[in-house]
Amino acid sequence: MKKLISIVLAIMTIVGLMIPVFAGAEAKENATMWVNCSDGRRLNVREKPDGKVLYRIECGTKVEVQSSASAPKGWAFITVKGQKKGGYVKTQYLFDKKPGKYEITERADNFVEVTPYNVTAKALNDNTDKSVGLRTKPNKVYKSIRRLAAGDVLQVVAEGKTWSRVVDPSTGATGYVANDYMIRQ
Repeated sequence: MKKLISIVLAIMTIVGLMIPVFAGAEAKENATMWVNCSDGRRLNVREKPDGKVLYRIECGTKVEVQSSASAPKGWAFITVKGQKKGGYVKTQYLFDKKPGKYEITERADNFVEVTPYNVTAKALNDNTDKSVGLRTKPNKVYKSIRRLAAGDVLQVVAEGKTWSRVVDPSTGATGYVANDYMIRQ
């Protein structure tokens, strides 16, 4: 019995160690791809895998993948327009499709605290049957705290480029709404 438990634990440990290896996306060789990072952070472009950071690129940046075959698994060598040197990035942040305007998480330092003011929620794409989400983070992929109906009143407390941090007076919840879906009162 002890031997069986030891074998099962050993297999579980090996599988657990292999999950990160299989989880990373594979970049396509000689392909155009786009960067999408978590929490609006910039992506580090490195001299070598896990090496010195050469520069950082914004989420949504178009990159050219030069090689992933010569790079360790989970890494790709890329070039970026306007940068003199190429470098290595983790493939988990590279995508075939350009992320949409609301699919890039806005960075925390983009938000500027403002004197609170009221806005009303607009219908999604001017379709009164569809509502916009009050989100937990400034990205449409994050969970909605609640769906807002056209005309719901919110209070803006911080403004960003694409999103604003708002307080929902009806629930007291603080969340994020895309700027395009609010009208200042």
